[in-house]
Amino acid sequence: MQKSSHLRKIILCAILIALQIILSRYVGIQTQFIQTSLGFVPIAICSAVQGPIYGSACALISDFLGVILAGTNAYCPLFSINAIIYALFYSFFLYKKEFKISNIIWSVLLQTILIAIPLTPVWLYIYYNFWLNMPHAFHLMAWPQVLVRLIEIPIKIAVLIPVCKFLIPKLKKALILSD
Repeated sequence: MQKSSHLRKIILCAILIALQIILSRYVGIQTQFIQTSLGFVPIAICSAVQGPIYGSACALISDFLGVILAGTNAYCPLFSINAIIYALFYSFFLYKKEFKISNIIWSVLLQTILIAIPLTPVWLYIYYNFWLNMPHAFHLMAWPQVLVRLIEIPIKIAVLIPVCKFLIPKLKKALILSD
């Protein structure tokens, strides 16, 4: 029985990794400095259903494979840090918790305020070597990030509410993953 449950978790992770890559790399909006998509949904589902270890692993693997398969840029592990921390926030607020809209709101707000807005511009600044070539260009990358992330907040909340209310409980029940 234990082996079957573990196999189901790995299969669900594989499906969610594939879905995350498709949603974030091929369906989302992606420019050199701005990337937005519904790629957060599979990571939120994995974290809410299976917890922080599987959620973080799913986020890390999908970030790495997404860069490799999409071929848009070179892999930068700094962005994987964001993905892992997002998964940890989803796990903290959604894993083994009863459905509350406030948990979703807190998860998205804290991700945005503590991770997306301050760290993403720093990673871009380092990734593109602007600190060597254009040391005063940081604000040129930071403000678009702030604007996009603030616009994403209500969108993420609106998408995650039905996912957490309807899909995640059915997925837990169907896969018999309740620990």
